[in-house]
Amino acid sequence: HFGIFSPQVWKLFPRGQVITLSFWDYNDVASGYFAAAEIAARDPEVGVIVLEVARPDFPVADRTKFADKDPKAAAKGFYLIRDFAPDKPKHGYVVVQGSSSTVNLVSVLPTLEQEGINVKVVSVISEELFQRQPEKYRNSVLPPESSYDLMVVSTGTRRMWPLQGMGPLTDDYSLVSDWDNNWLTGGSESDVISEAHLDPESIFSGIKRFALDHDTRISQQRAYLSSLNE
Repeated sequence: HFGIFSPQVWKLFPRGQVITLSFWDYNDVASGYFAAAEIAARDPEVGVIVLEVARPDFPVADRTKFADKDPKAAAKGFYLIRDFAPDKPKHGYVVVQGSSSTVNLVSVLPTLEQEGINVKVVSVISEELFQRQPEKYRNSVLPPESSYDLMVVSTGTRRMWPLQGMGPLTDDYSLVSDWDNNWLTGGSESDVISEAHLDPESIFSGIKRFALDHDTRISQQRAYLSSLNE
């Protein structure tokens, strides 16, 4: 594909008739693809499976460090990389999609831990697979209220979020390739990622800002709702 916008054309297909798979780690590919293929084989409305593959030069993830250690977790669409630390104030939900964005986010998890930033990190492989999971699993990963306390980290764009139903302040805190509503100018891989503000330092700073603003963010949304009763 060319550019950051073209892969999202697949999202313009009718809902329920395409399954998009955005992989970031080698070990997700087989389980995610076969889960999608099984659905397509049984559901005549699913006519397209889209594969966005992981970059070949990234090391395989150490899943023993993830909250969800299931080697076939990608088949569930969304899975937990990091859960909230118990008995500590929660700072919000971070959903991540894309190769570079996920690899770089995982690399800063120890620093987030050291800073006391308590966020839940969810890997987004396929919204279509996730929507076919039992409600109990879906709510354990992203409960309905999470949309009001959530940011996105993605190599995609703000024109097309990786999941539906984002809260009113999601755009204010998310890290995406078109953060300044412009095309990326190009260059080496590291140049592009830095320009997109998806390098490890930018991701750490963005998540830290999101976490530190938690109380203000929630209060602002409560005020919005309260004003409807005035």
